Amino acid sequence: MELLSPAGNLETAIAAFDGGADAVYCGLGKFNARERAENFSKETLGKLLNFAKENGRKVYITLNTLIWESELSELFEQLLILDKMNPDALIVQDPGVCEIVRKYFPQMTLHASTQMGIHNSAGVAVAEKLGFKRVILERQISLDELRQIAKNSTLELEVFLHGSLCCSLSGRCLLSHHLYGESGNRGKCKQPCRRAFEQGKMKNMRILSPADLAGSSLLSELDKLNIASLKIEGRLRTPDYIWKTARAYRILLDNPDDPEAAVEAENIFRTVPGRKKSTGFYFKSSWKSLIDPSAGGSFGECCAKVNKVIRSGMLVKVATSLHLGDRLRVMPAAGGEGESFSLAAMENHNRTGIIRARSGETVFIKGNFRAAPGYEIRRIGENGFDFSRRAAALPDFRQEFALKITAFPTLWQAEIPGSNAVWQESTDFAPAEKRPLTEEQIKKVFSENPPAGFRPGKIEVCINGNFFVPAATLKSLRRNYREFFTPVLGSMDFFPEHPVKMEKFYAENQIFPDLPPEILPQNIFTIPDFIPENELDNIRKEIKNAYANGVRNFSAGHWHAFELLKNLPQVKIFTRYPFHISNSFAVKLAGVLGASCVAATPECDENNRILLQKKSPLPFFEDKRAVPLLVSRIPLAKGKWELDGKKFKITETEKLSVLHSHDPFEVPR
Repeated sequence: MELLSPAGNLETAIAAFDGGADAVYCGLGKFNARERAENFSKETLGKLLNFAKENGRKVYITLNTLIWESELSELFEQLLILDKMNPDALIVQDPGVCEIVRKYFPQMTLHASTQMGIHNSAGVAVAEKLGFKRVILERQISLDELRQIAKNSTLELEVFLHGSLCCSLSGRCLLSHHLYGESGNRGKCKQPCRRAFEQGKMKNMRILSPADLAGSSLLSELDKLNIASLKIEGRLRTPDYIWKTARAYRILLDNPDDPEAAVEAENIFRTVPGRKKSTGFYFKSSWKSLIDPSAGGSFGECCAKVNKVIRSGMLVKVATSLHLGDRLRVMPAAGGEGESFSLAAMENHNRTGIIRARSGETVFIKGNFRAAPGYEIRRIGENGFDFSRRAAALPDFRQEFALKITAFPTLWQAEIPGSNAVWQESTDFAPAEKRPLTEEQIKKVFSENPPAGFRPGKIEVCINGNFFVPAATLKSLRRNYREFFTPVLGSMDFFPEHPVKMEKFYAENQIFPDLPPEILPQNIFTIPDFIPENELDNIRKEIKNAYANGVRNFSAGHWHAFELLKNLPQVKIFTRYPFHISNSFAVKLAGVLGASCVAATPECDENNRILLQKKSPLPFFEDKRAVPLLVSRIPLAKGKWELDGKKFKITETEKLSVLHSHDPFEVPR
């Protein structure tokens, strides 16, 4: 099983690989679900990709947010850049991104983001038909359900193993957007689920804040299911967190039956900051205990509290310890985002600089902080895990090229596909008595010291004959080939198809059908948005009976709906939230799947919706439902609640907890 770690920047990526991760997932500055992370520039991503390929590791790029119609050109330009860099896969949420990649970049590998919310084999089947190689499953499925999905699916499956849990089903949380105008589906979640709610006299109730997932006890079971990848959550985490979690799981994966290894891993886990640990959603019996409303919902260890704030800093009383280099966050005791900083200096009561402070001491921390007396200081990272120098020392991106080498005793020849140039050199090698030349020898030597700015990818070798080549001579041949191809590579256009793709895309993106809207029919069968694996057959029967009784209109709010309707002729499918339609290419993909009419995602603003409807190849319909802000399989505390002066109500519908606003969040019309 692949061990997949998060990487919020180049330093944490190196920490992950150093700890033992097989792969990392990361994002550029835009269009990824963790825009609050530092993320990667084109330059730092290039460095990471070089490092990974040269060390047998993988890098997956997150493009897992919803894309507005007005952003499609910017998205396409980002895809052109990624195409040149050749990452191992793209992780996507938006149906429109999927359609653009399928149409213009079919050579790129696609992974279905957990934000797509796929939670049953019918959804996996749709992903497979669309060309996805892997599905990252919804977090909120049990181990028994996972067994059945794995049994009924052929695609690679990826599951979450460790880290923070979302209260909501993936892709179905509108709470951050409702409260702050910052959408989790757009990578800007403000984490209101970690805040303290109120209900009458009950204060500081963290009713939406689940415990963290710690899945070390599940490794043997997951291995039996042939799960492709085990995912650690945490692109906002520090290098020490990333290294420690990767290291602990690497130890367990490499030594599955070793008690001493288990103890070593557990000792590492004890030093990893986090909330209360759990097995997440893997066991239904523990779902009720996933949330303790009276427990703190903040990440990390509370190591100090603010006594006083002055213009130049704050006086804090240490609860456990503080050490220079610690990564800290100062935040309200009631919860919230807080402000993160690295502890660069602190002073004791004599205003003398100190390196370490112990429990009970009062120290001064200099700086301009948004804090007040009673605020908590939480340790979210430790010193001693500095990978910045190694990250800074990585070479710049080198363009990959293919190489074909043909070797005869009397002639050597090298070609680079896409170039008309051919390097040849006459030779005179004698038949081998003991050690004939091998393909591996040629590949190894010709991989070393490539022309500046380039590196060989696939090397194809054809040896004609059985002859011996001294090591020094082989290196001399490499030097001559390198000298010949250096100017050739510098003048090559590795992506001559890109201008053609751009022209075709921009032409397609300027089509404005401007179709009139349709009205949602009265006689329509609504396919449930959440269908556990063991309920698929029952829903199939209900759909079959409805069809037999003359129903031809079906409402589809999730990927699995298209699989359940695939064999029914002459049906009309109306897509609606939570099947997200935020751009015209998403509409095109819906059409590929069989949709006849669509509705915009709830977070789509007025300007984008107007543009989207004009460019949509399918008509829109008015969906006037009041949509929930959050849906969860956790049995949440029912009733009326308040947060930041706004009122909410939690109810239960079809075994799901549903959070509604007192002021309905309506689907835009």
